[in-house]
Amino acid sequence: MSRNVTETWFFFGDSLTLGVNDDAMRGGWVGRLALKGSEAGQYALPPATFYNLGVRRHTVFDVKARWKQEWDARQMPGMAPHIAFCAGVVDMVPADGKPVAEVCEAMRGMLAEASALAPVLLISVPPVANPEVTARIGALNAAYAAMCAREGFAWADVFDALRNSPEYMGSLKDGVHAAPEGCAFMAEALFALPQVREFLTTPNQDS
Repeated sequence: MSRNVTETWFFFGDSLTLGVNDDAMRGGWVGRLALKGSEAGQYALPPATFYNLGVRRHTVFDVKARWKQEWDARQMPGMAPHIAFCAGVVDMVPADGKPVAEVCEAMRGMLAEASALAPVLLISVPPVANPEVTARIGALNAAYAAMCAREGFAWADVFDALRNSPEYMGSLKDGVHAAPEGCAFMAEALFALPQVREFLTTPNQDS
């Protein structure tokens, strides 16, 4: 990799992105995904840099309010950036949730703004143990998929793979957050998708 270029990935989201129940690896599925790309030879760690910018209890609207400032604070000369979003669980809790269309529009606005700065990827919202909330998450993911297809944003959908996995669902000890085995499964499922491997591609890497 050129010494003048630092490939950098930003992952914005909530506590599921943060990986709060992964006590075996800091950063949950994001950290595990970063290692998978490195092991596959797509970049070297370091100098490639991954920022896990998940914040507990954050809605899509919370992420929308903060992401640009956090992006700005991490800029440096020679950075080659990539931006991913994975958020929406908190928005789909019935007690204080928002309409799917409203959440999807907020995400669309973020993706549109971010895509002017770097390659972007939207990752499907993971399921939870509560069937009612998971049904709402499924509806949000369907709206995300349609929006991405319409707008031309990269979309990584592992919702069904996670929902149908005893390994992943069984790791939700608190009903929401995956333990190490669940985070590992999600990283594997994501890395199996061509669009995710393309997102992790580093065109500035030396041959």
